Amino acid sequence: MLQSTGETSQTQPSINYATVRYSFKCVRRHLFKDKVYYVHALPNMITIGEHINDPNPKYKLELNLKNIVYWKQEHGQNRAFVQIRKNVKYFEATSEQLQKFRQEISCLIGFHSLDDHYKIDELIGKGSFSSVYKIFRQHDKKVFAMKYVSSKQKNDKENMQLVENEIGILHSFNHDSILKIYEVYRVEEYHYGIIVEYLDGIALSTLIEQLKKNQCVLKESDIKTILQALLIALAVIHQEQVIHRDIKPQNIMISQQHYNSVKFIDFGLSIKNQLQYNRCGTPGYMAPEIVNMRKDQQKAWTSLCDIFSLGVVFFKLLSKGISCFQGQTSDQVLANNKKCQIDWSIVQQHNYSKNCIQLLKAMLAKDPEERITAYQALQHPFFGDAFSTIYTDYVGHSISLKSKQILNPTLEKHNLDSQESMEETSVQKQQVYNRDIRPSIISRKQ
Repeated sequence: MLQSTGETSQTQPSINYATVRYSFKCVRRHLFKDKVYYVHALPNMITIGEHINDPNPKYKLELNLKNIVYWKQEHGQNRAFVQIRKNVKYFEATSEQLQKFRQEISCLIGFHSLDDHYKIDELIGKGSFSSVYKIFRQHDKKVFAMKYVSSKQKNDKENMQLVENEIGILHSFNHDSILKIYEVYRVEEYHYGIIVEYLDGIALSTLIEQLKKNQCVLKESDIKTILQALLIALAVIHQEQVIHRDIKPQNIMISQQHYNSVKFIDFGLSIKNQLQYNRCGTPGYMAPEIVNMRKDQQKAWTSLCDIFSLGVVFFKLLSKGISCFQGQTSDQVLANNKKCQIDWSIVQQHNYSKNCIQLLKAMLAKDPEERITAYQALQHPFFGDAFSTIYTDYVGHSISLKSKQILNPTLEKHNLDSQESMEETSVQKQQVYNRDIRPSIISRKQ
């Protein structure tokens, strides 16, 4: 809620209006005389003052997900945003201005009154901390998905912090192969409704299971298409100093009609701009430098761990669904993952090209210093001529992969979703999503 700066405003730091992202005039209705205010959306706050660039605005609101903006709707259009203290106060503006304002602050602050904007259609997934619903936007009936996250304990701040971390990371991207997030609603103090795109496809794990069941092998050209799309997305992720930390087929969605249409969908373990020391991930997909870390070891690891995990996915696509590290139990898989002894004959028997197998081995190199990066992989002869695709970065600028640095070290946080917290003698699972309840929907963390 917006708070009046009152008499304490003199002690507040000055406001840098040079960083304003969007400004407009609004009206506060009164019985005898309406009052005009100037609204500014800055990177870290909203201000409402009686003057342009008011050094002491009457209202200020910090942009974080613990704060809430209320919206007044009429006939499916925004008519005002609302401050609630002891009384409801409406700040009116045109629908176009409020829509632009809404876009500028979405995912940076919580919104209120979910039911005024969306209608829940059906439950499409459920996990320990969240449920996923197919929903419709009220005014145009457009389909979205909503991940409803609730904390079991009101003092369970860690889970909420992890949710907020994932929201921030997803909001920083704008790429076709990364799940898009639109808005976040605060339903209650410890409950979020996260609005994301609805994906009409299947999890890559479902495709792999189909191959395994039917003893089918994808054509090398199809595998090349899938892998190239995933590497492009991973290059984008890494150049923004994000490590995914849980790449596996369950966290990748794919269209069955167009194999180049893929998306990374679960960023529950992802981190940004941090040095990574602790172990996390899923047994069978973790890089050797992570799974073999001693409990007391403090050795930083980098985004190259994601390349190894994607290499395991690549292996499964080439092998009719057989994993590099097999086992009947999670402990057996983990033990084989630690040994990192890969039977290359499993994939070589299918007569794939020399370049294909070479790239696979470069992605699954045990020593991270010998492992290929996402950008280097895209330059590999497996993809033909030197890769020079131009793509759009996270803020919409057209750039070349060659113009950005990809490798960046980073840091850990506990899993909110599908993390497997590693100890020396056991693997403790926190499975938050039943990811294959419906293969045609997003399978994300809880």
